[in-house]
Amino acid sequence: MADPAQGRGAKGPLLQRRRVGERLADELRDRILRGDLTTEQGLLKQDDLFEEFRVSMPSVREAMRTLETEGLITIRRGNRGGAEVHPPQLERAGYVFGLVLQSRNVSVQDLGLAVRRLDPVCAEMCATRPDRMDTVVPALREIQRRTEESIGDFAKFVACMKEFHEALVRNCGNQTFELLAGMLEGLWYAHEEEWAARTVIEGGIPGEAATRRSLDSHAELIQAIEEGDGPGAAILARRHQEDTQPQANLGVDPSVVVNAQLIRPPDY
Repeated sequence: MADPAQGRGAKGPLLQRRRVGERLADELRDRILRGDLTTEQGLLKQDDLFEEFRVSMPSVREAMRTLETEGLITIRRGNRGGAEVHPPQLERAGYVFGLVLQSRNVSVQDLGLAVRRLDPVCAEMCATRPDRMDTVVPALREIQRRTEESIGDFAKFVACMKEFHEALVRNCGNQTFELLAGMLEGLWYAHEEEWAARTVIEGGIPGEAATRRSLDSHAELIQAIEEGDGPGAAILARRHQEDTQPQANLGVDPSVVVNAQLIRPPDY
């Protein structure tokens, strides 16, 4: 098969040491990442790869096992089987990242501290976007409206609060930071939603004064972003996290470890 690394400054001896299956996996991975290989084109079949690349069937199987381990394909067995193609998804990356945290016994307290540091950065970045009146502010005001309507339904209220912070991250204007912060905040707010569901069952819902205080802090944050006050938005976001995290009673006990299963994708 033609080696996809050729013409990119790769060294011949290095390529000779790499197995054919690894080089085939590289080629298929590149196609998936470019969007040239999708499930819409039909299942990826071993026989088709054998015909196209003229490599041994063991090499084809090795390449497909590699891609399956990376979460880029899901192999379906049987006579009419093949492989479904999955472009990289943030949900899957967040789950794997959560598994790493859990395997290291990282506490929810530790996770909460990271979120308290990241959220203000996202708020400041939103406030400094020149197009914030067209992108950030309308999205936040719409979520704020639905959050106010949800008062009285605590589980829905917490879900709306989560959506607000997701919007801060999503609209920060930097894709790298959006992805990194999104993984952490997604994991944190999954724990918060679990706490909210448990609180509803146990009857320990915070009073209306607490929910109103959270709602008002979001209103102040939207105003700071609208005015382009980056430092002010960061201060308000930090105060909000410092106020609401203890309310949720999350991250108080350092022995409580992150639970990655809370964000496990349904098809993982």
